[in-house]
Amino acid sequence: MAYTNVHRAFLQACSNHGTVSKQHALDMLTSICTRYGDSDTIPSEDDVVDVVAKINEKIYPFDQKIAYTHFEPLDCDFYVFVNLQESPIDLQQNVYTPLELHYFRVLLRELTLSEDHTLSMIACLNLTADTTGETVKPLPKTRAEQLLNEWEELGYFVVLEEKFHFGPKSVVEFEKYLSKNYVDVMTRCCLCNVTIFYGVRCASCPQILHKDCLKKYLRRLTTCPSCSKLWSVPL
Repeated sequence: MAYTNVHRAFLQACSNHGTVSKQHALDMLTSICTRYGDSDTIPSEDDVVDVVAKINEKIYPFDQKIAYTHFEPLDCDFYVFVNLQESPIDLQQNVYTPLELHYFRVLLRELTLSEDHTLSMIACLNLTADTTGETVKPLPKTRAEQLLNEWEELGYFVVLEEKFHFGPKSVVEFEKYLSKNYVDVMTRCCLCNVTIFYGVRCASCPQILHKDCLKKYLRRLTTCPSCSKLWSVPL
């Protein structure tokens, strides 16, 4: 498959949106093919997979990727445009001010350190106090609220039950960053060895696992993979 304007336009759309659902990705490709494609055939989900694979061949050498991920809290699949460098936060330097980037780091830190990886809106806005310095005024809360809305739209965060959670873009893009910088806090699923942002805790021991991993596991066995006691937590 040649790399065409369809691929270029789809990459631009994914980059602009940051995070798109599987259905949205198909709708985007359909619209793009109508404009740039040389066929009257309506694209399918398999065509989206092929287009993404071709794009990734082009952009992977530049530490970029369109990743496909299942986001457990929404039970929805997403395509996420991500940077693969060790500290992808710094790549936004030409988009946000140093103060705004610092606020983003503070949000990531506090979400990571909170017991359930959630923060209320008030807590997020109050974190602007952590952006003060001897010669720097704190980030205005009005600007912080704008940033939170923008970062939610890009998929860095999601709001569920009036609380901010890690969004699909943060889960994919910052998994290595958070695992490295908060090694004592972030845990890994004992079934897939991938960092857990959202999981299910065993009723008999402290073990936490990905819900999807656990569903597959419980098709074969009925006990906790850690303590071997009967699994009793509903999924």
